[in-house]
Order: sequence, then C-alpha cells, then structure tokens
Amino acid sequence: MKRTLFSLLTCAFLLIAASAFAGDIPDMKGTWYCEGTLVAGVERGIYSNPEAKNSLVIEKQEGRVFLGYKEWTLKGKQYSEKLCGGIAVDGEIYIAEHDDGVMHGDLSEDGTKLTVFYVESGPDAKVIELIYIRKQ
Repeated sequence: MKRTLFSLLTCAFLLIAASAFAGDIPDMKGTWYCEGTLVAGVERGIYSNPEAKNSLVIEKQEGRVFLGYKEWTLKGKQYSEKLCGGIAVDGEIYIAEHDDGVMHGDLSEDGTKLTVFYVESGPDAKVIELIYIRKQ
C-alpha cells in the first residue's frame, strides 16, 4: 500500500512539474533599451561603442515566437529594421533581422535583462555584445 501511494504521489508530482515547466514561456513584448556595445570586428579589432544606442520593440508574441523591430541612430540618422524571433525550450533567444544579421542570447531569470550577441558575416564580419534592459 505504501509503495503504491508513494508511486502515485511521485507520478502526480512529476506531472505537475512538467506542466509548470512547459507553460513557462517568457513574455518578450515591450520595449528593450541598449546603452552601448562591445564589438569584435575582423577589420577594427575589439572595441567598445558607448554611442551605439538602440532599442528592440517586440509588438506581438504567440507562444514561443515574436515579431517586432529594432531602432537605432547612426551619425544623426534614424534607422528601423523589422525582426522576428523565437524562444527555445531551454530559454535561449533567437532573433533574425530583416536585412542582415542574427542575434542569439539569454533572458535573465527575472525577465528584465536580455543579453544577446549580434552576428554578421562578410568582408567586415563582426560580433556585437548587446545588453538590453526592459522599459518599465
């Protein structure tokens, strides 16, 4: 009897834990701000760029996929580019930009900080570390 009760309780616990884990999809919607970046480029080496301010705006999310855009200013001119992304079961964030480049990163446990690496290939290949903070 004790063995059966223990087995039933163990099964119930595992089912509840699996359900809780499966439904734990982070909400990415909102505006995320980045203040400065760290760049590794094949042409320019490694350098910090505190002027590289940009934002991610996630407008729509369904399940583990989302849509939005990135905005930034370069040499006084405003730019915007569409993006789409996804959240893997292990919490990894993947973002593809419309024109070029992809981002891959992690969301903090409290959901307020997004650390991503932007990757772009070509003659001026580069990897950029960006740390975004969600606007409150």
